[in-house]
Amino acid sequence: MKQLINRGLLLIILTLGLILRVAAQSTYVHLTITMNDGTEETYDMLNTSYMYFDNGEKLVITETIDKMTTVAYPLADIRKITCQEVEGLDETSSLDVAFFPNPVHDKVTFRNVRGKQTVKIYALDGRLIKATQIDDNQTVDVSTLPQGLYLVNVNYNTFKMMKL
Repeated sequence: MKQLINRGLLLIILTLGLILRVAAQSTYVHLTITMNDGTEETYDMLNTSYMYFDNGEKLVITETIDKMTTVAYPLADIRKITCQEVEGLDETSSLDVAFFPNPVHDKVTFRNVRGKQTVKIYALDGRLIKATQIDDNQTVDVSTLPQGLYLVNVNYNTFKMMKL
């Protein structure tokens, strides 16, 4: 239970902080939630929209542009949360960074990175394990990391990574 609460707190720091920062500067935020099975749910969120973590177990989204409903997702089912700043209804800038392989043994490669970005790898308890600068199609050596699950943050994207 404590690990789940710590994971929820880390996701709050990484994701909610980014959404609030982007939302304060833009007309609305386009939020994409990628599930572990590869399916995606998208939401367009106003500055008055809410996203929060309920009991460290669920991601709750409410008051989106096209829906006034509340939706909850179990954190264990979420692979990635992506936020995109949108200036107008027809304009979106892709921030869809990808990495492979996952699970990883020694090196992980990042794609769709725009310019120089910082990759941060966190343990599930919120400790920053590694931070490094990358460009597109650059690999990061993770061979020294112990086996386990990690959260990887780069360019408004947060991923789960399994180290074997």
